[in-house]
Amino acid sequence: MISRAALTPLVVGMLTASLISAVVLQHHENVISDLVAEPAPERVQEQIPPPITTVPTPVPTPTVAPLPPPPPPVALPKPKPVVPKKPLLAKSAPCVAVVRACVKLSTKQAWLLDGAGGVTYGPVPITSGKKGDKTPTGMHAVLWKDADHKSAEFDDAPMPWSVFFAAGGIAFHTGSLRAQSSGCIHLSDSSARKFFSTLGVGDTVQVLK
Repeated sequence: MISRAALTPLVVGMLTASLISAVVLQHHENVISDLVAEPAPERVQEQIPPPITTVPTPVPTPTVAPLPPPPPPVALPKPKPVVPKKPLLAKSAPCVAVVRACVKLSTKQAWLLDGAGGVTYGPVPITSGKKGDKTPTGMHAVLWKDADHKSAEFDDAPMPWSVFFAAGGIAFHTGSLRAQSSGCIHLSDSSARKFFSTLGVGDTVQVLK
């Protein structure tokens, strides 16, 4: 039997190295065995929650009350036809009451009125336009006056106390009561003066057939 003292340091070193290697190798084998023996960890599958399905809450349909039946038609009274009132006539002249001068060609007469139906002057005799130059009938208004007018159309023929009341130079004025005129109303000189002093611009004149 070889004693420990006889072993040289070299041998001791070799033995020590061999022992360490054996221990390390054994340790590796144990580790590998443990790894092989240990089952692999199971893969935990991720749990995905199921989708949440939202069920819409049904909205109740509003109940609409039926409309009441329409009322029966009301029979409206028929409007009464509007009957135009006849103009008020003058009391003693054939014209309407609102005029200020009235002429009746068929009777060869003329009047002055107060505008309310009352006659203030007349009837007085007149002559009027001859055939082809008839005095225009209808409602007229005094346009202008000239106390000493002379006709430019008839070689400056005098037309004293002229009261012009219609287009074309138609006027009341002093003139012959026997011969017909070219459209004017001839009056005696006194009547022409009265018409001239009574009538003003804008006054209404009515001439009847």
